[in-house]
Amino acid sequence: MIFLQPKSLPELASCLAQKPGRDAYLVSGCTDFLAKRNGKVWDAEMLISLTNVPELRRIHELAGKLSVGAACTHTQVETNALVRQYFPALSQACGNVGSRQIRNRGTVGGSIGNASPAGDIYPVLLALDAEAAVMNSAGAVRRLPVDWLVTGIGRTALAEDEAIIAFELPLPAANGINAFAKLGERAKVTIAKISLAVSLEVENGIIYRPRVVLGAVSSKAILAAEPAATLCGWPLSMDRFEEFAEILGVEIEHSIPNRPTMPYKRQAVRGPADDILRCLIAQAKEKALL
Repeated sequence: MIFLQPKSLPELASCLAQKPGRDAYLVSGCTDFLAKRNGKVWDAEMLISLTNVPELRRIHELAGKLSVGAACTHTQVETNALVRQYFPALSQACGNVGSRQIRNRGTVGGSIGNASPAGDIYPVLLALDAEAAVMNSAGAVRRLPVDWLVTGIGRTALAEDEAIIAFELPLPAANGINAFAKLGERAKVTIAKISLAVSLEVENGIIYRPRVVLGAVSSKAILAAEPAATLCGWPLSMDRFEEFAEILGVEIEHSIPNRPTMPYKRQAVRGPADDILRCLIAQAKEKALL
C-alpha cells in the first residue's frame, strides 16, 4: 500500500496525478472509511491523507461567501463563530453527527464524499445553496452546486483525479434564517430516519425565498420545490404547522410512493417539521423579524 500525505494544494494535485483509480482512496477522519471495513480483511493500492493540507482546514469569508474547508471536522464547524452567526443550520447538523469522538475526527468533506442518503450535512448544504470547490490533478479548480455533486447512494460526480477542497456558502441576507432537524431512534448518537433543512427570508413576518430539503428519504436529499413554493408568502407562525407537515408528507409520498417506509416517513416528518418551525421562529424573534 502507498500512503501519501500532502502538505499543500500543489502537493495534493501531484498526489492526485499518481492516483491509480481503482482501490485508491482520499481519507481524512476515516470515520466512514474504517467503519465500512470493520471486521473485514482489506487492502488498498493507495491512500491519500488530506489532514495536513492547511487550506482544507480553514473557515473564512471570501467575496460574499463563507468557505468551509473539506477537511474541517464536524466539531470545528459546529463551534466556529462565523458558522454559528450565518448558518446555524450547519452548526446544528454538525453537532448532531454521531458521538463527540466521531465529530472530533469526521469531516464535512468526508460526509459528502461518502454520499450516504442518511447523512446530516448534505441536506443542509443543499438548503443553503452551497457549491463545492473541486480540484484536479493539474491544480485546476471548478465549482459545482452540491446538488450536482452527489449523484446517488455512495456516488458523486467527482472524476478519478479530483478532490473536494471546500464548500462555499453564499452569505445570507440580513433577514435570512436557517435551521436543521432530524429524527432518529435516539435523541443523540443516531442515524437519521428523516431529516429536514430549511433556509428562508422573513419580511414583515412573511416567508420569502424558502429552500426546503428532505434528507434520509430517497437515494439522495430532496430539494422539495412544492413545499417551498407553498411556504412562500405564508406568515412564519406555528399556526401553519399542520399545513406545513401535510405538504411535507405529500412530498414524501410522491417521492417514494412504492417504498415500504413511505407511510412511516409521511407521518414521522411531523416531528422535524415541528422542531424546525420552532427554531426558525426563535431565530426570527432574536433578529427582530417577528
